[in-house]
Amino acid sequence: MSEETVDHEWLAFRGRLERGIGIPLGAYKEPRLKRRLHSVMTRHRLPSWAAFGRAIESDGVLLGEVRNTVTINVSEFFRQPERFLEIQQRLLPGMLKQGRPLRFWSAGCSIGCEPYTLAILLEEADPRGSHTVIATDVDLPVLTRAKTGKGYVPNDVRSVPAALLRKHFVEECGTYRVSEAVRQRVTFRCHDLLSDAYPESLDLILCRNVVIYFTEEAKQKVYTGFARSLRLGGYLFLGGSEMIMRSSDIGLRVSGTSLYQLAA
Repeated sequence: MSEETVDHEWLAFRGRLERGIGIPLGAYKEPRLKRRLHSVMTRHRLPSWAAFGRAIESDGVLLGEVRNTVTINVSEFFRQPERFLEIQQRLLPGMLKQGRPLRFWSAGCSIGCEPYTLAILLEEADPRGSHTVIATDVDLPVLTRAKTGKGYVPNDVRSVPAALLRKHFVEECGTYRVSEAVRQRVTFRCHDLLSDAYPESLDLILCRNVVIYFTEEAKQKVYTGFARSLRLGGYLFLGGSEMIMRSSDIGLRVSGTSLYQLAA
């Protein structure tokens, strides 16, 4: 089979997939995307991209699996606890001294664990303050689930300190839901980082392991958008393996591991 035919099959499959999950894939690094999807194709013993395309159009469960593979919906509360400890102990005290409501953004929020974790930190630090968290994702089904604030399994909450688990969660038949006080701090929106307008005047943005499969051009567009969204002195947290090359070109300075601050 010629390379031209293979490319044609891939493009046809990608078009089917984009229609199925409602997410444009042009900004994803094609080799990495192919490798991730090929593993699913092999697992389900599908012989070609064409067969894979027909399968996702007729099998909703498979389509959901593929959606999760593409959007990397891996999340848990207080994931990498040291990251949130740094926010709680190093960043929040200085932010709160400014005496105004804080605005945080969890970009690529998946099932809601990350934005609700931020809301817990805000609730702990200043329960009377009108601080808010914006939570966005391009994947509408997981966003719909996240809005409910419930149905979290023990693995989702395994890193939550025991005292905070008792205080901010309610156990329901072996699953957990967040308290109403925490849930009300978070506003969920469907949002595409590559095409939609960004929130403004933000004190903190978390975007961890969301754009790792984007092309370099797409990454730069996202990082530039983040920089424009921050208040002076605001912070951007990325995933542990992510970094912004020449961050000073967009007004950001390194402030820690995968942490950047908008320079005054």
